[in-house]
Amino acid sequence: MSTSSPIDFRTLKVVLPYIKDAVLLRGPHGIGKSAVPAARSKELNRQLLDVRLSLFTEGDLIGVPNHEKIRTTGVTTFAPPDWLHDACTKPCILFLDEINRATPGVQNSAFQLVLDREVKGWRLHPETLVFAAINDSPEYSVNEMDPALLDRFVVYDLVPTVQDWIEWAIEESMDELIVDFIRQHPEHLRSQKAVEP
Repeated sequence: MSTSSPIDFRTLKVVLPYIKDAVLLRGPHGIGKSAVPAARSKELNRQLLDVRLSLFTEGDLIGVPNHEKIRTTGVTTFAPPDWLHDACTKPCILFLDEINRATPGVQNSAFQLVLDREVKGWRLHPETLVFAAINDSPEYSVNEMDPALLDRFVVYDLVPTVQDWIEWAIEESMDELIVDFIRQHPEHLRSQKAVEP
């Protein structure tokens, strides 16, 4: 499933309603990858659950022990984090951001969530859509993604166009002077120079 397809935002917007598998968006920082699941949540009128995996430890994905249930049943049971509870009990847009900045343990938990749509007995709602995004280039300090995890996604390499940005800027009611400037000088939209660390 992980074959990559270079795609612009306009085309992606047309394709996404037909994709039910987990979607991985790859590309440089600052191009609007995070805006894709946010826009999809607005279109579908669903809650957006923005989960920054780079900030997680392994236990953050599975929740905490439910001591009340342990006392009554004698079996270790976990209470899920609020975002996982929501993703399992109602249709949502689950956005696993910065998955390649997460530790290997967190990526393994994410693997189960993407592959089985389940973690520790908590199964995602059948209509919950899963997105992930990564900055993918040698210039970023990120962890290698396991090929098996990568293979569980429909992968799109986002290649933004000036027209994509202009349409976005108009939708966001950006000042017409700025939009017109980019129309006339598209080379100023995104600097191509290497940035010093």
